[in-house]
Amino acid sequence: MTVRRIGNATIQKVEELCAAGFRPNRMFPRFDQEAFDAQKHWMVPVHVEPGSDRLVGSVHTWVVKTGRHTILIDTCLGNDKQRHNAAWNNLSLPFLDRLRACGCPPESVDFVMCTHLHVDHVGWNTKLENGRWVPTFPNARYLFAKREYAHWESERARQGEGKVNDGSFDDSVLPVVEAGKAVMIDSDHQPDPLLTIRDYPGHTPGSIAINLEDDGKLACFSGDIMHHPIQVYHPDWSSQFCSDQELSARSRRKLLEDCVEGNALLCPAHFPGENAGYIKQAGDSFRIEWDRQ
Repeated sequence: MTVRRIGNATIQKVEELCAAGFRPNRMFPRFDQEAFDAQKHWMVPVHVEPGSDRLVGSVHTWVVKTGRHTILIDTCLGNDKQRHNAAWNNLSLPFLDRLRACGCPPESVDFVMCTHLHVDHVGWNTKLENGRWVPTFPNARYLFAKREYAHWESERARQGEGKVNDGSFDDSVLPVVEAGKAVMIDSDHQPDPLLTIRDYPGHTPGSIAINLEDDGKLACFSGDIMHHPIQVYHPDWSSQFCSDQELSARSRRKLLEDCVEGNALLCPAHFPGENAGYIKQAGDSFRIEWDRQ
């Protein structure tokens, strides 16, 4: 598990699972085969499965240590959760052991921050204990964007119990709120002097990115504002999972522009292998220079 430094802070990716998933023409409604093929030489085999062209995706959390606080950004899928996706259903993975191995036992976490509340970003918020879902990180405050939480709370009222985000709102979000561990935040909230939050709506109504800055260096944890590195080159390719395709595309372009301006290390939620990099302008689009540590 590579340790990267942003000033005096450290970041590590801790992976829950990684696998080939959707074919690109299913993932991206605006998919163009010729444009995809032009980038395929560097995407195979790490980001695109050879032969099938299926997109390879990682599900991971980011561990951020600032010197004052230990922060988890997004908490993957979780064990024992009943999901419709067979690859995500009733998992039993050593994710907490992997956290401990990088010096992050559950008791050490001060804040859990979710870039949004989709099923693969909230799962380890809770664990099954004596038949009940309880917060996994007993000493942590869980920070949820107000607009994001309000949207899914409204959807639960409309759709019914256990229906929202494949049941994850009920088993991975509400138990945290009921335990008094949740803090609903706006983008001006600053849990640590090195952290700031920015709104990039579109993937979900309240999607945020979390910025870490120290000693003139910057990292941006972007959640699902982009799923796959092909979107660096084609920021207008919103995924089928984006609630507002056009707004998502505008937010993605703004995120990439912000990364160029700040020379930020982009740390998305699903890039496998070489999983972070620096964004550079390339005409009216962008390219990525991988951080090969």
